[in-house]
Amino acid sequence: MKAYYSLKEDGFQAYWFEGSTYKDKVIIWMHGSGMNEKHCLADSEYMRRAGYSVLVLGFYYWQGMPKKMRGIPVDYVEKAVAELKRSGYDNIAIHGISSGAAYALLCASLIPEISLVIAVCPFDYVVEEPKIFGRPTGRSWFSWHGSDYPCALFTGLREKGFFGSIREYLKHDTEHRNEFLRSFYEHAALTEEARIKVENMQADVLLFAPERDNQWPSADAVRRMEKKLQDSGYPYRVRAVIYPKASHLLGTNPPESWKKAFPPEKKWPRECNEARKDCFAQEYSFLREWAR
Repeated sequence: MKAYYSLKEDGFQAYWFEGSTYKDKVIIWMHGSGMNEKHCLADSEYMRRAGYSVLVLGFYYWQGMPKKMRGIPVDYVEKAVAELKRSGYDNIAIHGISSGAAYALLCASLIPEISLVIAVCPFDYVVEEPKIFGRPTGRSWFSWHGSDYPCALFTGLREKGFFGSIREYLKHDTEHRNEFLRSFYEHAALTEEARIKVENMQADVLLFAPERDNQWPSADAVRRMEKKLQDSGYPYRVRAVIYPKASHLLGTNPPESWKKAFPPEKKWPRECNEARKDCFAQEYSFLREWAR
């Protein structure tokens, strides 16, 4: 394995760190929206310290990659998995936070070689790219083999635009003033076509969410996925953890300045910190039981 993989030469962009204690177990580690190389490398360090082999992968926003969530190829992960297999690694996990968690779940549903998934604050549908100015484009966040994956449309944005949606939201919701982004997803047209087919995964799966996520309704998504897997007779391990007092900053080591943007961090600072610690501990425990 090379220390660095580039989009131009390798078809995916990533940094490789060979493990010590669990060298043969690889985690493809991804962050969420708007996270550059610096943030991804910093927040993935805990997994490298634990002794796992880690491929820190950029799916957008890194230098030389698109800055918009539009048509991001699942093919990046497919090519990374093929490179790992060629290098003799058969135990391949994928980890994602927020939009990276949705991407990780979609990748695992399409790439059977992935045998473990950790999704922190995920959503269970692929959605369209939102726009601040003008109406949404209808372009999906993700693509597969050159075609956009079907996506859920933001009905409110389409009817009223971004700023009109803000005005309408503030008229009707005085309790959750900092959850405007969440409202996009609560009112999106969630079709079966756009659903991530988690039942097609061939992987153990660990899901995390805060009960009241102000970015999007990740707890609702986790419950839907857990039920879908149970109802389908899913043969692999499934663990879902929903924290009553936590924020969208689960799975990270956020600076104090970031916490100011998340209401639960101000309301329950101690509980949010404890939830983060428990999230890391649950990840380690789940990985230790990874026998495949």
